[in-house]
Amino acid sequence: MNHLTGTVRIVGAGLLGTSIGLALTKQGFDVVISSQSPKSVDLAVGYGAGRVATETDLPELIVVCVPPAMTAKIVADELARYPNAVVTDVASVKGSVLHELQASGAPLERYVGSHPMAGRERGGAISGRADLVVGRPWVISSHDGADERGIDLVADLASHLGSAVVRVGTKEHDRAVALVSHVPQLVSSLLASRLVTAAPEDIALAGQGLRDTTRIAASDPELWLQILEANADEVLPLLQSFAADLSSLISGFEVREPQAQIRSVMEAGNI
Repeated sequence: MNHLTGTVRIVGAGLLGTSIGLALTKQGFDVVISSQSPKSVDLAVGYGAGRVATETDLPELIVVCVPPAMTAKIVADELARYPNAVVTDVASVKGSVLHELQASGAPLERYVGSHPMAGRERGGAISGRADLVVGRPWVISSHDGADERGIDLVADLASHLGSAVVRVGTKEHDRAVALVSHVPQLVSSLLASRLVTAAPEDIALAGQGLRDTTRIAASDPELWLQILEANADEVLPLLQSFAADLSSLISGFEVREPQAQIRSVMEAGNI
């Protein structure tokens, strides 16, 4: 197995980029940070996530941590700029990124798609944490043309960060995250939106259950718009199924006999 020993270049100084940099620098790795936002780089470097990238850097591994709509272009640019480096990304949707890269003619043997299943409802370098991905799955979603050296380096990166490596295809990844991440985000946001016009005295009665189910509603709408649009094919059938269940529940309440529907919903969720 190939092990990570050289410089790691992180493109994007947001939550994930800063968190990865913090964890790696604590272990003695040479980490360089690049971003379109000089302010974000300054924050990340100031927190100890690495040093400012220079023209003379020769990275072994490049980790692209930018919004999904920009990911494929940045990955292609990095592959062209550093012909000896392996490039991975941490985008929440893998299929659309791979398809765009294939269409661009980028040298995909050095590209390995990946996705750490971790995050926070607040973004930016200021939210970075060295332990953000500890104990969390790190999905490696490679393609048929990927070189084994690149897969090894990304797996080694995940291991150094305390993550558990999981290898799945792009289709399987996108189907899974639609269920365990993307639809839950929408449900949380829909529930939280009901609170906007609620009376303050009603909100004052809220317990931990409401806090748990609405915490992620504070997430960045623009980022989630990109994620959900990119994974619409997998999200839509789940939403349709959810809507059918909700419609059945509503019907029971409308006729004042919701016992069967309530029992069905509660028992189905007791897993």
